[in-house]
Amino acid sequence: MNPPSKNRPGKLLGNGQRQLLVCALLFNMLLLSGCGLFGFGKDDDEDQPEYYEAVEAPPLEIPEGLARPGAAGALVITTPPAPLPQRELQSVPPRVSSTSTGKNQNAVLRWGSDGAYLLVEDSASSVQRRLGFVIKRAGMGMRELDSGAGYEVEYWHQPKSEKEGFFSRLAFWRDDAPNYSGTYRVTVREEGEKARVYVKNADGSEPDPAASEHILVVLGERLG
Repeated sequence: MNPPSKNRPGKLLGNGQRQLLVCALLFNMLLLSGCGLFGFGKDDDEDQPEYYEAVEAPPLEIPEGLARPGAAGALVITTPPAPLPQRELQSVPPRVSSTSTGKNQNAVLRWGSDGAYLLVEDSASSVQRRLGFVIKRAGMGMRELDSGAGYEVEYWHQPKSEKEGFFSRLAFWRDDAPNYSGTYRVTVREEGEKARVYVKNADGSEPDPAASEHILVVLGERLG
């Protein structure tokens, strides 16, 4: 019997031939992927934006007897601006938010959106008249406002008495009371059968809350 031929068709590949075939396939795959990565073979037109091929349309022709359609814009809803507060509310109320200032409790110190104020159980006209006497008795300079609804006052800080005891003079660490001297505007507002008394700076701006409270207490002790 003759031995089988080495070149007979259908014979399985050897190990060396299989390795060469695998390497060739891997090389072809890498080559194809590299071409795709660097864009070889792609059409340049595919990367262009769509508007490159856009064509300007001719203007709209309106037949005779017809009106040109209006270009309706977006619906805009306007709202009136919210009014700003007359003053920024403090994070904390003053030391006294609601307290009586007189024996008869006719004048009460309160705190609102406009700051500290005196609520006096009397008509605005009566409080306006009484305020004139109170300011004079408190030793303040005064001038009635042109509106007739208050006074411009000059408040002078009352220093501590010089007649202090021995131990009081030894308390060198104690600070003096705040000095609230200055020109202020005391106004009266009607609130039903009562009246509110406010303290502002001479130019109408908001004063230091502590200064406003201090002067209102001085006036309230006499209005009450």
